[in-house]
Amino acid sequence: MKITNVENRYLVKVGNDEILIEETRNEKGEKIYVFQSLKKAKLPNGEEWNEDLSNVKRIEKREELPDEVRKILRKTLNLI
Repeated sequence: MKITNVENRYLVKVGNDEILIEETRNEKGEKIYVFQSLKKAKLPNGEEWNEDLSNVKRIEKREELPDEVRKILRKTLNLI
């Protein structure tokens, strides 16, 4: 599977953490949601990698998310 397009990116505060949600599409046009909490990491060579958050929509309240994304976030948080 190859992601061909990232349509939207949201940064949502959940408890004490922030979750990055990417609304993407694959080569078949199917919508895929990617959830990640890692925004920076220390690399083996000593450098630090940081996620580019310049084009992210920062969400203060979950109600600000689109309905479909909010429903998927709720289901995902219930699973973990």
